[in-house]
Amino acid sequence: MFSPGDLGAPRPEKFLTIDARPRSESHVVLDVVGRVDACTAPLLQACLRTQLSRAGLRELVVDLGGVEFLGAAGVSAIVEAARRGRERGLRFRLRAHGRRRVLRPLIVAGLFDDLEVEPDVATLLPLARLVTHA
Repeated sequence: MFSPGDLGAPRPEKFLTIDARPRSESHVVLDVVGRVDACTAPLLQACLRTQLSRAGLRELVVDLGGVEFLGAAGVSAIVEAARRGRERGLRFRLRAHGRRRVLRPLIVAGLFDDLEVEPDVATLLPLARLVTHA
């Protein structure tokens, strides 16, 4: 007989992968691929915290080009990491490759202007106008 308990807890690593690519002792790129939601955001938070605690780190780039979905928990993890980075005097940047599904939640939440996003966001100007005038 089947019961809901047979399913077990979902494993975040099935839905989200994060790869840290150190460019130097002071510069790391985190590649994030998959869905960042309430189930997987703790994994992202842990990776961000680990990288932000690296001795000598001056710049952390979070590459969200492979993200299929960015939910509120993911937005919260990113904003919290950016705040921690600023407190440490680090440069914290997002690389979103102009992907609306990644940037729109940040824009709608009013957090986009508080984050450093690489300049490929020119493709989002029409979207930003729609959100601003809605």
